[in-house]
Amino acid sequence: MAVDFSLLPKEEPEPGDPPSLLIWTIVFLVMALACAIAILLSWPKDLPTHTWKFWASLILFPVGIPAWIVLRRYSHHEGHRLDVLMRNEVIRRYNERVFALAARPLALLGAAHRFSSDQSENATGTIRSGTVRLETQKPIASDSGPTKARWLVVPGVSLVPGGKEADARRHREVTRWLYSELLADLANRIQSLPSRVDLSVCLWVSGGLLRKDHVALWQACWREHQLRDMRLSEETEPAGLDVLDGWLDQLAGGEGREARLIVAIQLYPVLSKTPPVGAAEAGVALLLMPGEQAGGLQVLSEASLHRPVRGPFDQSDGALSHAVKWGDITAAEIPGGWQTGLDATQAGVLREAAVHLGLTARPTDLDQTVGHAGTAAPWLAIACAAGSLSGDIQSQIVFAGQPGGVDSAVVRSVAREKRLD
Repeated sequence: MAVDFSLLPKEEPEPGDPPSLLIWTIVFLVMALACAIAILLSWPKDLPTHTWKFWASLILFPVGIPAWIVLRRYSHHEGHRLDVLMRNEVIRRYNERVFALAARPLALLGAAHRFSSDQSENATGTIRSGTVRLETQKPIASDSGPTKARWLVVPGVSLVPGGKEADARRHREVTRWLYSELLADLANRIQSLPSRVDLSVCLWVSGGLLRKDHVALWQACWREHQLRDMRLSEETEPAGLDVLDGWLDQLAGGEGREARLIVAIQLYPVLSKTPPVGAAEAGVALLLMPGEQAGGLQVLSEASLHRPVRGPFDQSDGALSHAVKWGDITAAEIPGGWQTGLDATQAGVLREAAVHLGLTARPTDLDQTVGHAGTAAPWLAIACAAGSLSGDIQSQIVFAGQPGGVDSAVVRSVAREKRLD
């Protein structure tokens, strides 16, 4: 995380009410009377009292000394107040500069996802309406009874019970199909990138093939679509939304100015054994670019993806409030969201924190509609959030459960960003 809010300098409360006028008026009168009495008692008896020196002493000292003391009290208060105001102004400007630098979003140039070969089922509106539900079905393998899970049924790919070799064959064919489908959706966006912008591909596939097999299939599909040059990232382990936080940190430091294509796929062995309960096979691709860079190069984007925040469940209110802050929006303005990887207890804790913050809209639970997509789950939530944006729905929030915590991120439409600018 680029900014630890607890380490930022805090503004000091402005001093309270000025000294009481009534009290200090009484103090002035008492001191003036005391000074006058002191002068009368201490005036030498051999000196006349009808001279200008006597009257000057009797008027100037009883008035001047108390006036100086009272004015010093008021000037001390006002000086302290001005010091606090000036210091707070400096702190405010510093925090705003730090926040503005770290709050620069990523431009989401395009998103594609597949959890079904039926294109109508993949539609975001179909998922949100509840038409798509995770249902119990008979497994292909004969090692258990009916299970509540989802697997990809791809035309031309055999679904006959078999061993590990059969699953490996299926994974190769399904992976190739997913690559081709995702690239077909994003090909125009990829080709529209300026040639001087480097393109890095993060390939995260969880399945029965080796990394080299995934890479070989990817490169073959890339060549088939005749796309521009790209570079495969060295990151081989699947990552969650926190990887975007690290990228945004690099951008704040002047590095990482490139386009990135994140491809996340989750497959299970379904021919040799039954997939886990609640699991789903899916593939997601997101084309991202630094928002400032995309704006400068006039690259068309679909949405703005703001810095994600990860926090433990018992402190989810803090993580959620920070995510909303990065999104430069109030919780009450967010009309909906998407969640994945949360059980009933965790979702309840998060819901309580959201309502306390003012977020009343209930997010769509992908685990209950599509199923939990494993490696692809958080990226599927982002893709669905971006796909649900419209003229009426201009912001969404995403919750992605992780071991011991939750990632929260705000996705906003480009139209809203431009209107606020």
